[in-house]
Amino acid sequence: MDFVDASSSIREFLKAAFFDGFESFRIWKIEATAPLPCLLIKTIGKNTIQLLVRSESDIEALEKCTDVGNYLKRNFSDIEGVNVFDVDFQMSPVPNVDDVSKKDEAWCYMYINYFEN
Repeated sequence: MDFVDASSSIREFLKAAFFDGFESFRIWKIEATAPLPCLLIKTIGKNTIQLLVRSESDIEALEKCTDVGNYLKRNFSDIEGVNVFDVDFQMSPVPNVDDVSKKDEAWCYMYINYFEN
């Protein structure tokens, strides 16, 4: 069975659910000039994804990262394009400041178990 990167399917799923909550949705990289708040979904290996929220506020970034992670954990079976069997936090969201843009961020790793459709 060929490897399929789930990040695009997850981005589309989260974009539909959080359209009003973010100015931009990205996979792999957030440009320094991306409209904020921005949500990044990045595949880290076969069974881990990183959620990262960049914002003007550390509190907003942490709250949005937590909300998105909880939503994904509760509703993973509705993702189209991949058959997701399980999603869970590997770690709690942590605050950070981006070195390039100097904007506040929060990020976490989530375990994901899936097969491609």
